Amino acid sequence: MSNPVCVLIVEDDECIATLIADALKEEMDMRTLILHNGRDAIRFLADQPVDLLILDYQLPGADGLEVFDTLRRNVRTAQTPVLFITANEKRAEFQRRDLTYIRKPFNLFTLLAIVEERLSKRQIIAAST
Repeated sequence: MSNPVCVLIVEDDECIATLIADALKEEMDMRTLILHNGRDAIRFLADQPVDLLILDYQLPGADGLEVFDTLRRNVRTAQTPVLFITANEKRAEFQRRDLTYIRKPFNLFTLLAIVEERLSKRQIIAAST
């Protein structure tokens, strides 16, 4: 029996975080964790690996890009797939850095499809190493 996929959702809007967590659990049988602060996410990820990070751009403590950059500098978390969610128009920044993102308000089924795609890319990369 394999362990379920673990997704960390870092979103300061509790309703959005819960909506995403519930959908991942019910539709994809994933284990979810929720944090509401960028600094808390950085501390958590230093010790706890996750299979996917769903990361809001605008967070208290540290914004999503700061969390992402910190994640990439750590050898243990450098390959963790990340999906940004944002209400801000930062398309140029996300495209310049080749980051996967979805704009709020988002279609929940679109978000689930992107999650599935990000996780399959991770499996392909892991199998090739």
